[in-house]
Amino acid sequence: MADPADLAEQALQAKEQGVVEILRLLQRPEDLARLADITAEYESRQKSAKATLSAMVQTQVESTSSGMDLLEKARRHIAKLQAALDKIDRLCAECADLVQHHDKIKLLALTHGNMKRVLSEIDDIIDLPYRAERCWELLMEDDANLVPAFEALTLLTGTAENAKQARRNTKVAAQAGQILDYLTKVDEVMVAFEELLFDQHLKLPGMVELAQERPTILVDCVRVIELQELLDAEYRRVKMGAVPQRRYRDRLFSGLVRDAEARFGELLEMAQQCHVPNDTVKYDQNENPIINETRDYSGALTRVTRLVGGQEETVTDPDQLQGIEVTEEEIFDEDKYLDELLNGLYDMTDELAAVYDYAAPCFPAEYDIFNRIFQCYHVQFAIVVDVLGHAAADGMSTKGALRCMDWVQKYMDTLRNLGVDEALIRLPPSPLADPDSLPGMVVLMDSYVHRMETTVTDWYMKNLKADLDAKYVPQVTADGTLATLGAVEFFRILNQQIAIIEKLNDHGEVMFQTAKTALRVMSSYQAAQRQVLVGPSDKGAGGERGSNGNKAGGPGAGGRPMSLELAVAFLNNNVRCHDQSLEFAEDVQRQLDQSYRSQLDIEDVCRGFLEVAKVAKVGWRGGERVCFVPTWREAGLDIEDVCRGFLEVAKLATYKAVSIVFNDPGMSNQLKVLYSSGAEYTGGRATNVLIATLKDYFSDFKKWVLPSFLKRVAEAALEELVRRAANMFVAVPPTPSEPLLKRMAEDEADLAAYFETYLRPDRLRRPMALLSDMRELLVADTPEEFSLAFANLIAAHPGFTLDLATRILASRTELQKKQVADITAQCRELWKAREASDKAARGEADAAAGGGWFGWGKKGA
Repeated sequence: MADPADLAEQALQAKEQGVVEILRLLQRPEDLARLADITAEYESRQKSAKATLSAMVQTQVESTSSGMDLLEKARRHIAKLQAALDKIDRLCAECADLVQHHDKIKLLALTHGNMKRVLSEIDDIIDLPYRAERCWELLMEDDANLVPAFEALTLLTGTAENAKQARRNTKVAAQAGQILDYLTKVDEVMVAFEELLFDQHLKLPGMVELAQERPTILVDCVRVIELQELLDAEYRRVKMGAVPQRRYRDRLFSGLVRDAEARFGELLEMAQQCHVPNDTVKYDQNENPIINETRDYSGALTRVTRLVGGQEETVTDPDQLQGIEVTEEEIFDEDKYLDELLNGLYDMTDELAAVYDYAAPCFPAEYDIFNRIFQCYHVQFAIVVDVLGHAAADGMSTKGALRCMDWVQKYMDTLRNLGVDEALIRLPPSPLADPDSLPGMVVLMDSYVHRMETTVTDWYMKNLKADLDAKYVPQVTADGTLATLGAVEFFRILNQQIAIIEKLNDHGEVMFQTAKTALRVMSSYQAAQRQVLVGPSDKGAGGERGSNGNKAGGPGAGGRPMSLELAVAFLNNNVRCHDQSLEFAEDVQRQLDQSYRSQLDIEDVCRGFLEVAKVAKVGWRGGERVCFVPTWREAGLDIEDVCRGFLEVAKLATYKAVSIVFNDPGMSNQLKVLYSSGAEYTGGRATNVLIATLKDYFSDFKKWVLPSFLKRVAEAALEELVRRAANMFVAVPPTPSEPLLKRMAEDEADLAAYFETYLRPDRLRRPMALLSDMRELLVADTPEEFSLAFANLIAAHPGFTLDLATRILASRTELQKKQVADITAQCRELWKAREASDKAARGEADAAAGGGWFGWGKKGA
């Protein structure tokens, strides 16, 4: 409590402060007017002070009461503390008495702890079957509980494993063996869990369906695998492999391989059944197909529907039914077979796409699950296709082969859309196939292109035969030129074959092989035309313009005479084929993938076939122009000159047409009098008739022959005229005379004047030089001039020999003996050099032939 003296002093100080305050307020007289207001303010302050004082007093009272309560509590706790200290003293005294028995007490405590722990573990083991059953019930309630069930089951498995380890270490195995009865249920539930995980959720195609319908479950399956991988790693680290490793990830991968093999098992068996009867047809005794039939209980026919002449006919008359004998026959329905097999393959392709779209995102990236499944499926696809190709190659129709190749192409397109590397898209070699045999699809593709080649070849051979048999007269086209129907349709058929493969969307192997086959067909077509144009010798098979205006010529293939119109048609056909082959080459170049273009070398295709090593080589034999046709093995096949091959055939047709012209009796009779001393030649009549006849023929050539090839016809005609003139000169060497030499000079001028309208000067100069050299032999009076002309002639025509030069020199009476001797000596040297050159050329040819036909296949050849 406060001191009374202090309180009195405070009261006095307060009274003094009050007086001071009143004096301050009433210092001026006018302040008395505010006395009432000051009094009211004083009363207000007094009330406020009393309230504050009252609150302060109440607070002090409450504080004092709380302090009294705390003092009471402290008293009680001090009493308890005193009692505890007394108890500690008593316990210390008791412990002092037990110190002498410490070892026994420690052993008793340890025994008590061990017994408590053993009893707890026994309780856990006894509870294992119930807890394992509860885990399985939890899993059966909802697959979403997969991870919690696995975690719980893992704990139970650990407890069971510890119990097993304890049993293996115990010395009383007989009594501990009863524990196994409690562990069996855990093992059974774990086995059932793994069957659910790997035989349902992670088994194809169930995994794909699960990914599409409930992807979270598949993610949980992956989590289970990851958890088990962590457990395996921990067991290896802690227990040194005492706990068996479950290796869930390895089980997943090996299971995918087995699943893929099982998934394709039925398709593989189906592929092996190609050409095995898979359907039954019925027909009557007249081989009319039976659509359906109805029989009674005894097996007698009561109703039959059949196809008669393409019309359905239903028979219900009992008398007619008695006369119908129904025969059943098993057949192989290719469409039905391919529908079933290819639909199965398409399903597998869709399943692989579903793995990419739905299943793969549920797995971690390091699993690379799509590539693993793709590789498994890819190998199985290769096995099925290989078996199918080998089984179907011999008997499958063209339509069926195209369907198979169409599936392969669509499968590869699917892989491209799935992002598979281009190097892995092609089907790998089948692991079950003979390594020395071709892949099945290659065999099937080869069979298809072989049939295509055979069909087109048969077609154009029939057309060539029809042309030669005069079944189809050459037609006049819109521009007035001649052509035959076969050549017009030839490239349409080839382009159809390319279009068929284009529809398959194949720009790789199938397109490549089809293009190669088309090129082989073009080459064989050229060779067949060459054979027709070469034919037997045209000698003596001349013809003349008949009453119908047609000009008959020498025989074609088979000895049948070929008309001039047909020869010109062959010429035009091949020129047009050359243009179309350019378009064909460009189209194939556009279709082929880049990797195949270089193999086919299509960019230079405009230069045509190799001419089959100049299949229509023009040369000289016995003074006659002949064509040497090498074999295929000698010729080889090269696409680089494919188009030019048609131009070579056109050139050969040109020589054929020119040969027909010069075999005309009107021409050949005039050629026989060349270089004779009679007035018919020296007077110029023979040459005039020859040129007039040529003009007649060329008036037709201008209408019939394509303008781009007319100059070649003129050049061939001039070469043939000069060749035949040289033959006449060689056969009967003329005696030099002024009229003869004048006529020969005029012949050169007349022929040059006529042909210069068709040929350039450089093209005209070479054949005309031969005529000039023949005339030079008759007028040259120096050894140098005569030798130069003789050298040119022996190089240009095989009929000019040393004997011929000697005979001409003998007729040159104006030359002196010394001149003749000098000329003869120089001609002899030229002739020896020519023979040496020919001998060397023949040796090289024989050596080449030794490594060809006769040496082919020999050791060291």
